[in-house]
Amino acid sequence: MKIQVMFGSPSDERVYGPLCRSLEKCGDVKMEVASAHRHPDKVREIVQTCGADVFVAGAGLAAHLPGVVASLTTKPVFGVAVNGAFAGLDSFLSIVQMPKGVPVMAVTEENASTIADLLLRWKSLPADKIYLHWNRNLETYSPIQKAIEDIQNQSGVKVIWSEPRDSQCLGEIVSPWELPRMTGLNLFLCEKEQLTSSNLALDFFAKARHGGAWVGANNIGNFVEQWKKLVSLGGRP
Repeated sequence: MKIQVMFGSPSDERVYGPLCRSLEKCGDVKMEVASAHRHPDKVREIVQTCGADVFVAGAGLAAHLPGVVASLTTKPVFGVAVNGAFAGLDSFLSIVQMPKGVPVMAVTEENASTIADLLLRWKSLPADKIYLHWNRNLETYSPIQKAIEDIQNQSGVKVIWSEPRDSQCLGEIVSPWELPRMTGLNLFLCEKEQLTSSNLALDFFAKARHGGAWVGANNIGNFVEQWKKLVSLGGRP
């Protein structure tokens, strides 16, 4: 597997140094400093010519680099929310709240080193089913019921409830009043009306700092799109 790492500033070395070393167990790793705002032509050239199977892009503050990379490739993209201010809340929201059709898997700075373990686990994801975990005590919660139905309709495969420790488990559906039980591709799910509260953004960020890779609030389309990208990696050496 070829992994292209890109960060917006040399000052982010404290993050991308350990990250690159952790990714070496997954395959060939290359690292470039390129800012979405200061070096847009360089970003485009790297993405379109590097031949990577997976991209990991990190930035702080406005943190547009992961989203720009995702707009230039059909490959899976991780976005690392560097802590430049507000404990990384601003960069996390900039990375995770992508428009539908352009998914980025957002992870917080302290969880960047878990990307390698996720990639190794996801190499064996099945293509004919999606194994997910959710709190079965909340199965009557209408957003969860609708999300499972929408995931099945948009992916064309059946969703199976799974224990977090199951190696085939993709991730977890997480509701506002609970913490994630596993590190995977996680979907933050709530009532539409709850998204009007800024306090919910803090709750979302707290869950992300607990672990996992996230694709936005209530963004089922990007969740399914990301699953398709990960399945396409299956068995990649």
